[in-house]
Amino acid sequence: MTPEGKTALALLASAGLLLGTAACSSSGGSAAPSGPSGGATLSYSALKSTVRGLASNPPCPFGLDPGAALEASGNGRAVTPAAGTEPPVRAEVVPPEEARPLPSGGTAVPSAGTVPARPEHLQVWCSYTAGTAPLEIGVIVAPAERIAVSLALPYIQRAGKLSPDQLVTASNDQPAPGEARTTPGAASVGIARVPVTDQGDLALIVSQGADAASPDPALTGEPLRRLAETLAGQLHL
Repeated sequence: MTPEGKTALALLASAGLLLGTAACSSSGGSAAPSGPSGGATLSYSALKSTVRGLASNPPCPFGLDPGAALEASGNGRAVTPAAGTEPPVRAEVVPPEEARPLPSGGTAVPSAGTVPARPEHLQVWCSYTAGTAPLEIGVIVAPAERIAVSLALPYIQRAGKLSPDQLVTASNDQPAPGEARTTPGAASVGIARVPVTDQGDLALIVSQGADAASPDPALTGEPLRRLAETLAGQLHL
């Protein structure tokens, strides 16, 4: 782990951000649809059953259609499953993890002695090519309120190329349920949160991924925020 990575991990641990203790601000976001387009109620238990029941090599679940979302958000282009990504759709129920010591040299913040415990949660990642640009969509679902974005912070940092300070800002400035935002700096990660019943939490993450050498500017900033908002509105069981 790089010194910057250790510092970021220590900052997150010291603030409890991996468990989503940062408050969700209501400023700077735009409201997404209040519920899934299909009208079904999303719950952690139902989403978990869907993930466990996925067949081998499934399409992106939960009704997600990036081609339609790009068209609806004013950024229409051809969308195909990403070539060379095996498989293009990855879904798992991530088991819980107990608190553990920070990596050696990672205690940049004196109060940060351990990485907080991580609850069981769901992760679904769908990889596409949109025009000529890579496009990654992640759905993170947690069984408790206000922690789904925090569970995705390691990916958000890599994909958004965020500094430690920007990472803390992104965590503190999470969208409220029904809102969508982009990350600080290059605004290259879109984040939307979707209301979930039974005290769960769902975050939808969309970006060009951590390996995009020359990110397409048409998939950053406000166009990316609109795309995240539109994808969040598609979610249904």
